[in-house]
Amino acid sequence: MRNNLFAEIAVALGCVFVSGCVTSDLVSPPDGVLAQRANLAAAHAISQYDATGPGAAYAISKDGVILASGGVGLADLEWGAKITDETVFRLGSISKTITAIAVLQLVEKGMIDLDKKIKTYAPDLPDEMGAVSMRQLMSHRSGLAEHVWNPDLLPFIWQPVSTQQMIDLQKDEPVEFAPGEQYNYVNFNYVVVAHIIERVTGKSYVEFINEFFAAQEMPNSHYDWHDAIIPGRAEFYDQRDGVILNSQEVDLTHVSAAGALMSSAMDMAHWVTALAGNELISAAALDEAWSPAALPDGTPTDYGLGFNVTEFAGETLVWHTGLTPGSQGAFDFAPEQGLFVVVLSNGFYLPNAGKLVDEMMRIMLTGEPTEGATSK
Repeated sequence: MRNNLFAEIAVALGCVFVSGCVTSDLVSPPDGVLAQRANLAAAHAISQYDATGPGAAYAISKDGVILASGGVGLADLEWGAKITDETVFRLGSISKTITAIAVLQLVEKGMIDLDKKIKTYAPDLPDEMGAVSMRQLMSHRSGLAEHVWNPDLLPFIWQPVSTQQMIDLQKDEPVEFAPGEQYNYVNFNYVVVAHIIERVTGKSYVEFINEFFAAQEMPNSHYDWHDAIIPGRAEFYDQRDGVILNSQEVDLTHVSAAGALMSSAMDMAHWVTALAGNELISAAALDEAWSPAALPDGTPTDYGLGFNVTEFAGETLVWHTGLTPGSQGAFDFAPEQGLFVVVLSNGFYLPNAGKLVDEMMRIMLTGEPTEGATSK
């Protein structure tokens, strides 16, 4: 019955495709069950958004082949620019996954040892901060405190700041537990990761990560400089008392590698394909990234090196979500099936992207979205 419902939605949305408010490349049903599921998943995504307001881009792929991709809604309400699968969105914390893979490339080049104390690479770090390892930072087991809750951060969120400034801000904050003892998701971990990248490469994190994007042929992926001209970048929106408003313009350099990257749905699909094909790092390194870190008693966490790792609909799922002012996004990847789903949105107040990609992934795996069943 639910399949029929989504088929009806897909047919009904045909008139929307013609109107131009929705752009979509769908696989025709004769291509088989997987193509039908991709059509249903895409239709489900499209049905969540108003084509005349902020919306989202999506992509669904199988073993690197795009099954469905497109956009619904407007990238810029003032100019009426439409969202496509090439529109550039803020990634928020999805940035951590990209940073982690870039770090693992440095590990494979012998430039970083995941288990050495980071003071090895940055001798001027405060002793407690320098006593953690890159592995502990990347798996959120460092014990370092979260800087976004530090009241002294407020003056820094409106203008570009360096990783050194953020470290200076946190240098006197006590650690919350001994390194490796617990799991606690902390954005500051990846600010420190960016600082170590800068020390070992001699480049700013911005330069380093933009070179990474260029090497991976990701033309719509960038560091989110607040004042840079970035072709195809969406505007970002919030809502107050039912009125859609431009989101507050903050400078995301204060979150650095933890949340200051941008990309498109198609670039993300390309990136995951290259990653799963061991084009970016070795199979052994990828296995480390996608293996949940363990606590001292052997209890596994749900986080590897930059990726959440959980069981979902009978499959191992690697995933991440991201939130920034005016935007949200999420992706799911089922490695054993080679299935990837990503949704990137320019409305903070719009439907939860993490829940939506889970519903789309469940359709891809089972044919049924099963309301309420989520890995997030």
